[in-house]
Amino acid sequence: MKRRVFLKGVAGAALAAPFLSSVHEREVKAQSAPQSSPPRRLVIFYTHNGCLTNRWFPTIESGALTAEHIKGTTLAGLTPFVSKLLFPRGLKMFNSYAEIQSIDPHDQAMGGKLTCALISDDKTRYATSHSLDHEIAKQINPGKASPLVLSVGPSSSSIKEVLSFSAPNTAFPAVVNPKTVYQQLTGLFGGGQETEADYRVKRGQSAIDLVKDDLQSYQRLTMSKSDQRRISDWLDLLRSTEQNVAPTACNEATAATVGVTAAKIDAASSGGGFGAGLGTSFTAGGDMMMNLMALSMICDMNRSMILVYPGYVTFDWDNISHDADHHGLSHRNGSFAVGGTCKNGVLDMIAQIDAWYAAKYVRLVTLLDSIAEGDRTLLDNTATMWLPELADGNAHNTNNLPIVIAGSAGGYLKQGQVVNVDGGKLGTGNSEADCTGGDTSVGFGTGSNTGNVPINKLYVTLMNAVGCTAAGGGPVTEFGKLDSRDAQAGITKPGELTSLKA
Repeated sequence: MKRRVFLKGVAGAALAAPFLSSVHEREVKAQSAPQSSPPRRLVIFYTHNGCLTNRWFPTIESGALTAEHIKGTTLAGLTPFVSKLLFPRGLKMFNSYAEIQSIDPHDQAMGGKLTCALISDDKTRYATSHSLDHEIAKQINPGKASPLVLSVGPSSSSIKEVLSFSAPNTAFPAVVNPKTVYQQLTGLFGGGQETEADYRVKRGQSAIDLVKDDLQSYQRLTMSKSDQRRISDWLDLLRSTEQNVAPTACNEATAATVGVTAAKIDAASSGGGFGAGLGTSFTAGGDMMMNLMALSMICDMNRSMILVYPGYVTFDWDNISHDADHHGLSHRNGSFAVGGTCKNGVLDMIAQIDAWYAAKYVRLVTLLDSIAEGDRTLLDNTATMWLPELADGNAHNTNNLPIVIAGSAGGYLKQGQVVNVDGGKLGTGNSEADCTGGDTSVGFGTGSNTGNVPINKLYVTLMNAVGCTAAGGGPVTEFGKLDSRDAQAGITKPGELTSLKA
């Protein structure tokens, strides 16, 4: 490959650095220069319609987590990762139905979940502020790129399926076609001519060697000892940096190792998310979206990501065959109505769905933990949070939310812990209060009234964990527009949850 082609690539830009005036203004000491830290990220795994909370939570409300505490629960599949899990207990999203607004419990949960704001009362019912993913992306994404928001099934701009908002009353619909994300990524590692930097990286070699003769000629020029030392130290530092980057090179070979190839993308994108294709989209499509998220991390394309699973679907895949959609099942009666008569076997059907989503979360955590990044893994440098729309789907409550975070965001968050941020007795909810033991009537006592610490404080903690700062500098102390039943009061409890910090 010709040298001029190489010099157009990444390595060429790096090698040019010592000759820039900004570099000449300071001494470069390779031995004492700090190694660049891996990026820190937030990934949100989002599911609808709540869960059977009494089967979901660990058996302790606070303290060190062990495998025994999740044995027999919905999250038993996370047993290999107990040392990397954090359960923040006692959190609430304010503006649940009839609390401030009485528009629709699902619309309020979707619009307010990541914005901590009211929703508009027009036909869109969109959030009146931007969402957490956009705030984080604006601060830490390369080039301030928009967050990576993904979903499965058909594309939708309905508030029932929209979680992300780029600005007040401005929805940011999820990408549902894996091909779209793949095409963005392949633009980074190219479908055209391979650069010399990529060629060397894939073979464990150094791109510096390509221009070795030119560099030696340059070093023989008459110059001060100080300038000679600058060049020598810079090359040492550059080689060290290059060696750190090499294991996670952004190229087709790496993509294939995480299950991303053109053929697999085509298979995962088939069906379009409608009819019989819905099963393909939820299974192969959802798994591919996870693979693409991992590849996005490797390529450092995005540090703020969401994967949303729609809620108004009837499960008919992976040995599950239901005759009512998830939303109707969460109401216990199999319909959009509330109350009435329990659908036969409804709790078992909800449990099947909960277990299916838990297995998908386990898959994502396993994938991220299998990929080395520096002396850790992608999971270690990321906060990968399972965030639900509701706690119990029948009660439609947004307090005592079932939330788990895998990974410490580079060491910022505690690991292997359950932390009761509320302080009082929380319980696990009453999701099986009805439709069991011969009871055939659907009541409204399946939720709980405990766990009311504003979720804003968790978001502030996560923002600081991934490297965000306040507008005037320093740690973030506030996020959202409200954190209580009084919308006019604004943020009344600023600050992060220090009990979650390592």
